[in-house]
Amino acid sequence: MSMVFSLFPGGQLRVETFSSVEAVGQAEWDRLSAGRPFASYRWYRYGETVMDDCQPVYILVKRGGKAIARATFWLVRNEPLPVEPKTVRSALQAYLRRRPLLICRSPLANLSGLILPEQNPADCLRLIADAAKSALRELKGSFLLFDFMEAGRDDWPADFVPYQVSDPGTFLPLHWDSFDDYLADGNKKDRQHYKRVLRQAEELGLELTRRTRVPDLDEAMPLIRSVERKHNSAENQWMRGTLAHTDEINAAWLEIRQHGRLVGCGLLAEDNGTLMATALGLAEDVQYAYFLLIYATLREGFERKVKVIRLGSGAYEVKQRLGFELEQNNYAVVWLNTPALRKLLGSHR
Repeated sequence: MSMVFSLFPGGQLRVETFSSVEAVGQAEWDRLSAGRPFASYRWYRYGETVMDDCQPVYILVKRGGKAIARATFWLVRNEPLPVEPKTVRSALQAYLRRRPLLICRSPLANLSGLILPEQNPADCLRLIADAAKSALRELKGSFLLFDFMEAGRDDWPADFVPYQVSDPGTFLPLHWDSFDDYLADGNKKDRQHYKRVLRQAEELGLELTRRTRVPDLDEAMPLIRSVERKHNSAENQWMRGTLAHTDEINAAWLEIRQHGRLVGCGLLAEDNGTLMATALGLAEDVQYAYFLLIYATLREGFERKVKVIRLGSGAYEVKQRLGFELEQNNYAVVWLNTPALRKLLGSHR
């Protein structure tokens, strides 16, 4: 654990760096995470288990012994980068296998790992940035990346470069009391679509089952990889681990079978009042399985009485028709460790 001491208006700020959530302690961690989705102690324990190939670096800013800010980093060697052309991206990825990224994010959730206070956030951000630079140099990494950031923050240190990335996620705030109320609040066409999906699914022999764990990883993984290839998405290197350790979190596994054959699947994970759908798998030759999973996800959210459902990126027309909104966190902020890297990345912004 390293420490830095700095004096700012309002009292002395102290920076501490940890390599596990256990070293921080559950009470301290969850006090700062209260109400923030996929930021809890339990979720990070799960993240450390699944992402065991990535060293965590947790930077906390404290005042009077109490944490007021946090940034959670992961040392990642195989990160798909939104850089074009492909020749530049391939060269960067080869380099990153030797000089990895230090990425600030919540594990396995497509959310930022940065938590700042309402008062004097720039002071905390500057301390976090300095501590992260020191950690990057110590770990012999290439550059810092703060991703899944919202636009509008203008208090980054001058040597940090902002980028906008594509494919924002989607979310639905649940302000209805039940799934039936949600359907009733929509238009007639949407209600007819729901009934048609159920009718067609029955005619096709599709049977949906909710489980507490994934019974057969080898059966599910090909469907998930098929969806990744269809949407030209980079292969999620932690997907198998994500599914293998669902007993560590509050999760549900949805699977659709047609005459015994698995033709659709998805994982629903809940943390701090938000339900996230991930690990979507679909057989290409079966219709209506996707919509059956979407409606089952909505029902799960209402039954759990969560505040928000997150569905990730893609299929925007379908999701917006169902009431989902676009997230505004498709921005990244970068600091590069060497002038050569700054020049290379800057020329392809």
